[in-house]
Amino acid sequence: MSPKSQVRIFEVGPRDGLQNIAKSIPTATKIELIQRLRASGLRDIEVTSAVSPKAIPQLADNQQLLSNSSIQNLIKESGVSCPVLVPNTKGLDITLKHEVREVAVFVSASEGFSRANTKCSVEEGLRRAGEVATQAREHGIKVRGYISCIFEDPFDGPTTESAVLQVVQKLLGMGCYEISLGDTLGTGTAADVQRLLTYLFQNGIPEDKLAGHFHDTYGQAVSNAWTAYQLGLRAFDSSVAGLGGCPYAPGAKGNVATEDLVYMFERAGISTGVDLPKLVDTGAWISSQLQQANSSRAGAALARKLAPPLPSSSTTEQTKKLAWLDLPNQSDGLIIQKSGASIKITLNRPKNGNALTTAMISALTSFFTSAANDTGISRIVITAHGRFFCTGMDLSASSSPVASGQSASTAQFERLTMLFKVISSAPQVTIAAINGPTFGGGVGLAFACDVRIGVKEAVFTLSEVKLGLAPATISPYVVREWGVPFAREAMLSARPVSVSELKDLGAVAEVVEKEKLEDEVDAYLVGLKKVAPRASALCKDLVRAPVPGEIKRVFEEMMTGKEAEFGLREFQARRVVDWDEWVERKGRAKL
Repeated sequence: MSPKSQVRIFEVGPRDGLQNIAKSIPTATKIELIQRLRASGLRDIEVTSAVSPKAIPQLADNQQLLSNSSIQNLIKESGVSCPVLVPNTKGLDITLKHEVREVAVFVSASEGFSRANTKCSVEEGLRRAGEVATQAREHGIKVRGYISCIFEDPFDGPTTESAVLQVVQKLLGMGCYEISLGDTLGTGTAADVQRLLTYLFQNGIPEDKLAGHFHDTYGQAVSNAWTAYQLGLRAFDSSVAGLGGCPYAPGAKGNVATEDLVYMFERAGISTGVDLPKLVDTGAWISSQLQQANSSRAGAALARKLAPPLPSSSTTEQTKKLAWLDLPNQSDGLIIQKSGASIKITLNRPKNGNALTTAMISALTSFFTSAANDTGISRIVITAHGRFFCTGMDLSASSSPVASGQSASTAQFERLTMLFKVISSAPQVTIAAINGPTFGGGVGLAFACDVRIGVKEAVFTLSEVKLGLAPATISPYVVREWGVPFAREAMLSARPVSVSELKDLGAVAEVVEKEKLEDEVDAYLVGLKKVAPRASALCKDLVRAPVPGEIKRVFEEMMTGKEAEFGLREFQARRVVDWDEWVERKGRAKL
C-alpha cells in the first residue's frame, strides 16, 4: 500500500450524473448543486459539458451555467478545479470564451461503444481528442482524459487490456495530466481491477497518472475502488447520490456514490478533505429535487441517522446562498436576475449614485406591472451596485424635469406616482436591500417595499427642501412606514436619518455588515420559501385596507383556496412545505 494517506475525489455529478436524466433540470438547480458540493469540501467538480444541445439536451444550458457569476468565481478560485468535458474543438471554443482552466476529453477503448456513443472509430476519437488537447495546452488549459468501457463493451463484449493500454498511452502522449479509467457498464470486479492495473503498471504507466471511474451496476464499485487504492491509485471519480447511469444498460445504477467512497476512505483513516455530513445533505437535497431515490447506500443511511426527529426545515432552507441567473432583455441601468420564485433587481449606475433616469423608472414600472400577474414570482428584491443605494431622481442638467415646464413636471409626477404605486401594491413580498446612503426618491423606492434590510453605513436623507423641493410623490410611503411625527421632522430638517433609528422604529427589519448584505438577503429569501405566495398577498391586503368588507373577502378566499387545502394537508402529515416547489408545480401544470 502506498504510504500516502489521502485520496482525491473527482466529483462528476453535475455533468455525468445529470446528463442522462430526461426531465429538464433548471440551471439554478445545477448551480446550487455545484455550490453545495464545493461547500462540502470537494475541490474537483466537473461542472458541465460543452456539447451540442441536440446530442445532450440536459446540458444545453452549458454556456448559461458557465457565465453565471458564482461559477465564474469558482473557476477562478485557487486550488479548485472545475473541468468541462469537451467533445471537439468547437466545444473548446466555448470553454475559452468562459475562461475555463481545465477540460476533459473522452475516448472509448472499444470500437462498438465508440461508434454508438460518438459516431466514430476509436482512432477518430483519439484524433479529435488530440486536436482539443493540443489547442487547450496552447492556451494554458489543463487536460484530463477519460476512457470508456475498460472491461466490457455492450456491443463487442470483453475489452482487452492491450486496447486500454493503447488508448492510455496516446492520451498521455497528447498531454493529459491524468487518465480516468471508466467501467462504463459496471461489470468489473476486484479481480478485473487488479488484472488491468497490474498490466498497465508492467507496461510503464505510472500509478499517479491514473484515476478510477467505477459504476455500481453490479454493486462492485466500492470494492473496485478499494482494490485500486491498494494497488496505488489515489484519484477516484464519483457522483453525489450515485447519480448517472449508462444508456446501454437501462435501469442500471450509475457512478459510484461520492458519499459511499468518502465513507469508506474516511473510516479507513484515509483523508478525502470532504465534510461527510454536508455531502450527505447535498445528496438528499438533489435526490429530492429530482424526485428520485438516493442511490448512495451510505448517504441514505446517514441521512436517516442525522435527520432530526421532527421536520425543522427543508434541506433547501439549510443552504442560504442562492444561485442567481441573469434574465434576458436587460434594461439600461438595471440588472434583473432570477432564482426560483425570487427576482433580484439591481440598480446599476454606480457612477451616478444610481439616480433614477426616465428609462429606469419606466423599466421598473413595466417590470412590476407585468410581475403583478406572474404567479411564478413570489418575491422581488431591489438593491444596487456601488456606494449608494439610490440618490433619487436624476437631476443632471441634461435630463432633469425640474423647472422644465408644466408638461414635463406632470409627466414626471405621473411616472413616479405610478412607480411607487406598482411597487407598493405588488402581490409579491418586496424587499429593499439597501447597500448604502439613500436620498429623495431613493428613500421612496426603499419604503414603498414591504421589508428593508440595510447595511450599517446606510443613511436616509429627505434632502428636497434644501433644493427648494418637497418629497411629494414619496411622502405617502415615508409617512406610512416612519410615522407622522418622525417623518415630519425628517422632511423639515433634511437631516440624515441613520439606519439604526429606523430599525428602532421597526421600519428596517435587519441591519448588517456591508460585506454580509448579499448573504443575509439570500437567507431571508430562503426563509420566505416557508410562506405561501397567495397568503402573503392576502396579508398585504389586510395591512393596506383593514376594513370589514376587505377582511371578509380575505377570510373567504383563505378558507376556500387551493393553497390552504394543500398547506393544511402537509401540516397534518408533519411535512414542511417549500412553497417554491408548489409554485413550480403549478407552472408546469399550465404548460
